[in-house]
Amino acid sequence: MSEAHKRRKNSVAAGIVGLASLMGVAATGLVVGLAVAPPPAPQATATEAPVAPDWPALASAAMSARGFGFAGATLEDGVLTFAGDAPDLAARERAFETGRDAVIEEEAHLGTVLAFNNAITVAGTEVPGAPDAASALGANPEAEACQTAYTTLLTDRVINFESGSAVIAPASYPLLDALAAVAQRCVGYRVEIGGHTDALGDDGANQALSERRAQSVADYLVGKGVAATQLGVRGYGETEPLDASGTSEADARNRRIGFKVEAKP
Repeated sequence: MSEAHKRRKNSVAAGIVGLASLMGVAATGLVVGLAVAPPPAPQATATEAPVAPDWPALASAAMSARGFGFAGATLEDGVLTFAGDAPDLAARERAFETGRDAVIEEEAHLGTVLAFNNAITVAGTEVPGAPDAASALGANPEAEACQTAYTTLLTDRVINFESGSAVIAPASYPLLDALAAVAQRCVGYRVEIGGHTDALGDDGANQALSERRAQSVADYLVGKGVAATQLGVRGYGETEPLDASGTSEADARNRRIGFKVEAKP
């Protein structure tokens, strides 16, 4: 066999071996020297927090749309106050209800709008009343929400009595009605009505007076439909003053009735 013929034979053999090797690699699914990049990770999308409505603007727009453009609303410390001058009592009440209901329809108001205050005058004359905290509670309120409602109503407001007695002053009836409405909404919780006096006079007399005043408030609420079993009464006398400076202003602050949500009755 010639030398040239031998070289051709060896080349053919080498080619057959190489082809067999390549076919073996293909058959086993192996790829040499090829890196496959993993698929890109999905990009996280930022979820924007919902923007809370402008409650005064929402209420004002609702009133204006219904023909009550004489009224507007402002929000301070959780109390949405309606102001303006209505031509008559009926228009005043309808304007207030329209603005209030527009806010209540938005569940986002819970915990932000704590009460609705109707300060709309009628022909320039103020109409006595108290804020509506019950409507702002929503259905099945938690104990904390109920406590906030009572506290909101009693911030900068007091239940007044005739001097030295447990007879409730008629001017406090609207406030008591608002508190009764909260109690009727918060039926799942017991509330303590606590009476407090100033430090003037005899300690024992003050203690007894605080108990009688707290009981008078409880009796009023029961008369408005609140279950007696929902209420607890306690007199603190002069033992828990808010202001111990001894001034007449401090004495006025210390004479008060407090509401404290305790537990389910």
